[in-house]
Amino acid sequence: AVVSTQSTGTPAECEVWGMIGGCAIGASRKTITDENIGFVKEQLKSLDAVVIFGGFEAIFSSLTLAKVAPLPIYVIPATISNNVPGSDFSLGCDTALNSIVRAVDSIKQSAASTRKRVFILELMGGNCGYLTVMSGIACGADAVYIPENPVKIDELQADASKVIDKMERGVHRGIIMRNEYSSPNYKNDFVAALYAEEGAGKYVVRNNILGHIQQGYSPSPFDRCMAAQFASKVYRNLEKRLVQESFTAEDVVVVGVIGSNTLFTPVTKLEMDKERRVPTKSSLRWLELKPLIPILSLPPPIVKTEVGQEDKIKD
Repeated sequence: AVVSTQSTGTPAECEVWGMIGGCAIGASRKTITDENIGFVKEQLKSLDAVVIFGGFEAIFSSLTLAKVAPLPIYVIPATISNNVPGSDFSLGCDTALNSIVRAVDSIKQSAASTRKRVFILELMGGNCGYLTVMSGIACGADAVYIPENPVKIDELQADASKVIDKMERGVHRGIIMRNEYSSPNYKNDFVAALYAEEGAGKYVVRNNILGHIQQGYSPSPFDRCMAAQFASKVYRNLEKRLVQESFTAEDVVVVGVIGSNTLFTPVTKLEMDKERRVPTKSSLRWLELKPLIPILSLPPPIVKTEVGQEDKIKD
């Protein structure tokens, strides 16, 4: 991000940063470009290294910065969308996931005394479906719609039929989750109207957009520990790199968690779709979990209690 002033914090001020959400030093969606690079270059004359926190804007800014700044440059992934290539997780995504699960649990509880209600929920995440898939698994969603797997109208109708089947088998709630950019045409209002039409007389539909509640909460323990891990890794690596006499684009790296390892990956070697600002599908490890959702949401079986009689398991 382009910041016109330098912000410093006293030890007492920095001590509480790990307990509050947001960015205490300020943030911006403006990226470093060839047009404003001159101003940025002046700001860097007194620095020995640069650490950028952010999402895809940080990736693009780091590449532009490398053209004029012969410095070690680190990108620490920090976005609830979790769309930064080079890391399985970005700072903030776990906190947002916890906020979503907390909100959806409250929504489900609100329907405890009201039978046969289907909730259509819109979630954030930009062009990345991470939050939708993971919260769908955690909350027991019946279906999720994400940009990585564009949904078709016949799939929407098939999912609505599955919800009807569950209602007939004794389950009286339905949860449908869609990423905000899962489809340019099938938005929340359309999906809610389709489910209402398909299930007319069998259930009622409630349309919900969770909005910025997903961005506002104290950092989760996982995010706090990951932030400390990233910072420690960068600091130790920086001690070694400062003795270098020159730096190239290969010295612009993303620090990230890949599997069980914390690694540095040169930005020039990242697998990403620059137009959509997401990692390539082949590098999305979490996408492998999406097939679990229809399995976990299967309706309860019908069991026979006596010869010739059937009894439906209640939720």
